[in-house]
Amino acid sequence: MQRDPLRRAVEALRADFPGKSHSWIKRALLRLGDVREVRDGLYLVEGRRELGDWKPLYQVWFSNPDRRWYCTCYLTQFGLRRRRDICTHVAAVLLFRRYKRALERVQHRRVYIAEAEVECRQKIAANGELYLKPVRSLPLFASPRYRVFVISEERRIVIKCGGYVVAEAEGEEVPLATAKFLAESYES
Repeated sequence: MQRDPLRRAVEALRADFPGKSHSWIKRALLRLGDVREVRDGLYLVEGRRELGDWKPLYQVWFSNPDRRWYCTCYLTQFGLRRRRDICTHVAAVLLFRRYKRALERVQHRRVYIAEAEVECRQKIAANGELYLKPVRSLPLFASPRYRVFVISEERRIVIKCGGYVVAEAEGEEVPLATAKFLAESYES
């Protein structure tokens, strides 16, 4: 499958700010869960004492005339320096936006799914993400049976038991978000 959307978002942030320290990136990542989108171009970022914040909430917005991001922390005593260095509140918003876009691209990506029921005493493998659910308890002499669900980037889905092919199917094309939703029933 494709690279993790969060990793892609962090790499993009690093590329846009090559001189920034690992600590700056880490603080932006720590704030990622604190970002709330109010509307396009306006965000709220919860303050964190452990990251040096004095206020419970910061507003971050994009100014069209200036083509710049601003934060309410720029209006404080050390605001000029924070603005020049770009605060981690703004960095968190930029990371949030990139992550959201990357996640949307991944979720709209098309993949193939297939379901099967197989008997197997050994390791079950497939050419994609594999989800298993035992079918029922059987007597000791019978091989265990499993419902198998596979999400793959390949149309031809192959399921193996102990290295041997036990099922092949032509996958059905669906959006990744749909495939993940269907896979949830195998995780319970």
